[in-house]
Amino acid sequence: MPGTIEGKGEMSMVTVLLASYNGEKYIAAQLESVLNQTLSGLSVLISDDLSSDGTPAVIKEYEARYPGRVRSLENSRSSGGARNNFFRLLKEAAHLPDPYVMLCDQDDVWLPDKAEAALAEMKAMEAKWGEGVPLLVHSDLSVTDKDGGILHKSMVKYQKIAVHDNRFSHYLVENNITGNTVMINRPLLQLLKEFPEECVMHDWWLGLLASCFGKISCIDRPLVLYRQHGDNQVGSKSGRQQYAERLQNREKARENYRKMFAQARQFLKLYGNEMPEKNRRTLEHFIGLEEKNRAEKIYTIWKYRLVKSTPVRTLGQMLSI
Repeated sequence: MPGTIEGKGEMSMVTVLLASYNGEKYIAAQLESVLNQTLSGLSVLISDDLSSDGTPAVIKEYEARYPGRVRSLENSRSSGGARNNFFRLLKEAAHLPDPYVMLCDQDDVWLPDKAEAALAEMKAMEAKWGEGVPLLVHSDLSVTDKDGGILHKSMVKYQKIAVHDNRFSHYLVENNITGNTVMINRPLLQLLKEFPEECVMHDWWLGLLASCFGKISCIDRPLVLYRQHGDNQVGSKSGRQQYAERLQNREKARENYRKMFAQARQFLKLYGNEMPEKNRRTLEHFIGLEEKNRAEKIYTIWKYRLVKSTPVRTLGQMLSI
């Protein structure tokens, strides 16, 4: 059952959605960091993707220790990966009464006030924009080694991520959001009427939705210790490392662009009739890039501000897309 949140005299409801798969080494530490937040009473809903290690036993232990506060889905088949596992959790969350949900990976550690800080920012956004507006809050992270030693205090600075550029056109070409820092409100959750058949990752899809129909805010301090241990589905690499890998593997770069365009076409299919006209026009011109010559591509990218976080990345896109 969802938990009642008591923070600074305020009652609220927050459920944490945790996707797990073969995470027995780290999931207990993650659960402890969630259950001991300064915002008390957080409830946790876990979707285990048919782990073959000791992860299910750890989950059962926490369900027994925190009855009603920690619970897990009974999955009979694999979702196929972290992205779909989170979509499965988001689908389940749509049936809960909670006004807010947070996303949680199995192998990180939340700083003690992560939930409280996210909720405070969410409340400030609701006061400014209205409680009916789809809202997303995320934050910076500190990158650690497998033992929790800090490698990079700020992932935003390390990767040079333009976390405050929340234009829809930016999210078409680049994801600024790290899913394990996210809190969303119910109006944003309700936009997930259908889950996409084609998208790169769940957090990128949420960013597209929030930038198109609502508002996004990033908290400018690390609230998560983002553990790197070699088995992460999505790890932390510097912008220079990412660019060098793309140059070395052009086939992978082409596949990334293929996925990006497929994601855009899927967004148009699901939300084209509901989108603000300006965003729809931008989306259609972005999809049309595939059929243009190089000069036309560069002109369209610049005209519709389909730019990435740095000039170098944008230049690379102009020459590669």
